[in-house]
Amino acid sequence: MEYIILGFSSDSTAEKIREALMGTSYKIVNIVCHSGAELLRTANEYDRALIIMGFKLSDMTVNDICENLHSGCRILSVMRAEHTEDVLYDEIMPLPLPINRSRLIHAVNALLGYIPSSRGGASRSQEENALIDRAKLLLIERYNMGEEQAHRFIQKRSMDTGSKAVDIARAILYSDQ
Repeated sequence: MEYIILGFSSDSTAEKIREALMGTSYKIVNIVCHSGAELLRTANEYDRALIIMGFKLSDMTVNDICENLHSGCRILSVMRAEHTEDVLYDEIMPLPLPINRSRLIHAVNALLGYIPSSRGGASRSQEENALIDRAKLLLIERYNMGEEQAHRFIQKRSMDTGSKAVDIARAILYSDQ
């Protein structure tokens, strides 16, 4: 089971995210973390978890959280579009506002598909997985692909060109700029 930890300064925002994820198979941790310190303490209780948070909590930004988080966690940060350029780490997937349920669930599915199991090692680094996740999310948003369709697109392009999937993801991301 995958755990989701919510970190928002506003309870109403956290509740909207919780409601959007209702009906999925993911287990949302029952507390909403309002500070970075609280979020880090909560994350340390789980081997693997996804943190969904805003750009900034009362004491830390998403970058500060990423610096202090253990490797079994991933971060999806819901933020205003102007803050996406302030994200310093590839391990953070920015999700610009406005969002809807479908975009949120696609992003969660993309990220949770690449959380490495504590039993086995991943063949890609976290940075590479984050790049691929971001490229898939771009394909989902821009071309209305499903998560699996975006994955297959990157995989097929990789096989057709003899390139690594991460290089295809970089090309997708940089062609968007």
